[in-house]
Amino acid sequence: MNRLRLVLILFVGMMLLTGCNKWSEPEFIIEDWDDTDIKPNQFWTIKDVIEKHINGNSPDTLITTTKIRYIRAVVVSSDEGGNCYKYMVVQDSTGAVAIQLDLTGIYTRYPVGQKIVLVCNGLQPNSPSLMIGDYHNLPQIGWMYQGGVGRINSLFIDHYIIRDGMPSLKNIPKPLTNNEINFDGDSDLNKLVCLEGVKFEPEAIGKQLAFNDFTTDWKIKVPLANGTTKDVTVRTSNYAKFRSMIIQNKEYNLTGIFTKYNNSYQLVIRIKEDIVASTNSEEIVEFDFAQNPIGEGKWSNHSQLGSNTLWAFRSSSMMHYGHELASYQIAMDDWLISPIIEYNDLENGYMRFNHQLNVTIPNYDAYQVYYTTSTAETFNIADWKSLGALSSFPATSGWSNIFHLKNINANKFRIAFRYNAPNPDVTVYQWKITKVEFRNK
Repeated sequence: MNRLRLVLILFVGMMLLTGCNKWSEPEFIIEDWDDTDIKPNQFWTIKDVIEKHINGNSPDTLITTTKIRYIRAVVVSSDEGGNCYKYMVVQDSTGAVAIQLDLTGIYTRYPVGQKIVLVCNGLQPNSPSLMIGDYHNLPQIGWMYQGGVGRINSLFIDHYIIRDGMPSLKNIPKPLTNNEINFDGDSDLNKLVCLEGVKFEPEAIGKQLAFNDFTTDWKIKVPLANGTTKDVTVRTSNYAKFRSMIIQNKEYNLTGIFTKYNNSYQLVIRIKEDIVASTNSEEIVEFDFAQNPIGEGKWSNHSQLGSNTLWAFRSSSMMHYGHELASYQIAMDDWLISPIIEYNDLENGYMRFNHQLNVTIPNYDAYQVYYTTSTAETFNIADWKSLGALSSFPATSGWSNIFHLKNINANKFRIAFRYNAPNPDVTVYQWKITKVEFRNK
């Protein structure tokens, strides 16, 4: 019994001692690729492979070589944002190419800035040869699938791709800007670019980058030094994590992968941080109610006192009927709520809206404007604050007074038009709102 007690005491003592040790975080190391035994003639460039095996217009072809050939490149794409699905883009000093991979979460294994070595004919015996080709004029590499380029099976990726050292932002090539991009050829396809000072087409303003049910193709015009512009399509997947971002009427700097579909140049944005407002530009966000703005990712309405709200889309405006209708002589608290708005210049920014509001008592205060910085989907009246007092009551359509944004302490916010009328005996008329805009100039 004493021996058992001694063993227990020793065991507890050892546990206490080891419990005092502080475990350090594990160190993750990716060894640099050892190319000591590799001869110079065993290296290819991306340009070599594209020219040898596509030649501008040849069909997809196998990369045929009796000896192992290597390409050294850097990862410039990322599927973290959900917009690059099952492919990875790598770039060297001569060009760039997409590698088709039957793998998701690629960014966790091959993040942006990861140097890689592409083994063109596999490291293992009997490994299938890689195929080089193009998808509607966009160069890509992968396995053969039904006679064309398909995805490399996830179990065999290590046969073709070697990680060369730890990833680093220093490895990333400088993005090509507007006047550095070759818009008259294909030499810059798949490369990392930054399109500066671009604006989206008018049809995109106030819309989402993409919607839950479908991918979008919004056009932008890229200004060049000679005074001309080039059309580029911003293609955003309905699975992109930043798809709900509202397109504003302002200039952007957009970073991404420069691609092509047939004869149309495209930009694939990787993550939300690739979208940056151009500095010192006029910043305008507009919402035009010429069409019904209510819908997913758009405007919404809410009644604080019941299930019904008298906000409705009528005759190219959002309209609240107030107590004009005899059947609605009840207390009301109805909200018309915007989607999340991103606005950077809060110091100089202001909001105004075009509306029509006939009231029998000019100082009647049922018409109110609120804001919130909360992104919660559930409505909570405690999250909302007054943006200022409405002092403009035009009998015909006209602009409201200005509501400054200085007191909003976040660049993401929502605004709401509130009809707050606890007294049903006051007779008022329709409140029509046709347009809302945020400006800094």
